[in-house]
Amino acid sequence: MNRTTPYRRLLTAALCFTLPLATVACNSAMQEEELVVGEASAFLATSEESGDIGSDAVVDATAETLTSMSAEDVDTALEPTTDEPGICDFSARRQEVLQKYDANQNGSLDRAELKALRDELAAQTGAPRFVRAGMRVRHWAFWRVRWAFDENGDKALSAEERAALVDAMEARCERLRQGALEKFDTNKDGTLDEAERQAARQAIRTAWEQKRQELLTGYDTNGNGVLELSERAKLREDRLEAARARRQALLEQYDTNEDGRLSPEEALPLRQEIQRRIIEGQGAN
Repeated sequence: MNRTTPYRRLLTAALCFTLPLATVACNSAMQEEELVVGEASAFLATSEESGDIGSDAVVDATAETLTSMSAEDVDTALEPTTDEPGICDFSARRQEVLQKYDANQNGSLDRAELKALRDELAAQTGAPRFVRAGMRVRHWAFWRVRWAFDENGDKALSAEERAALVDAMEARCERLRQGALEKFDTNKDGTLDEAERQAARQAIRTAWEQKRQELLTGYDTNGNGVLELSERAKLREDRLEAARARRQALLEQYDTNEDGRLSPEEALPLRQEIQRRIIEGQGAN
């Protein structure tokens, strides 16, 4: 059931012409190293966001997964990253992954180095070495992205599906970068100098603080400026209930045979819709 949609072919062609560093998108015979490094870079890019990327993948989440997703979303909404927030930069994320796993510093990953990265990415537990200190670790956000690209529904990404995920996250970063340029490139030289980058970072921090204040307004019942354990529990409960309601709405929309689950054929239109939103930068910070 692996397939290349017309939309994906257009995306790949566009990347080849518009992204100077889009080696993955333009390489028809993608190597395993490029795929794994690309996936790790996509994990980094996903963790860097505080938005609700790929949220409609909740349709295929178990009750336990929904609970974990809701807890992660609440925790990352309330806790700012200690690292400097930045503009999505996929090439920089690739370099970061390579530097952390290229033990012999020869510019590529040998078999042992690649295995170490692949194993950590597959496990998605704890904080992999490619995650920078202080960065949000959003395992379930990346799970949602992976779900969207598992077009045949076998719960494992083929080489083609993995390449499509990497291409999409690279395109997403480019869209977000272009959006930042439009907002903050005040001298119109096509890049962000340090003052412009600082303005962009401040805007990200301000947006996060606004969301935090909205949560405090709704859930800080004792008015002490933080959410106590009981207040956090209420927020998680509400997020979980909203996720359950969204899952039910999606089932009603896509479960055409009304058996209470989505077959691979029923889920495919939803997966492709989530892919489109990811590529277009929706659900970002």
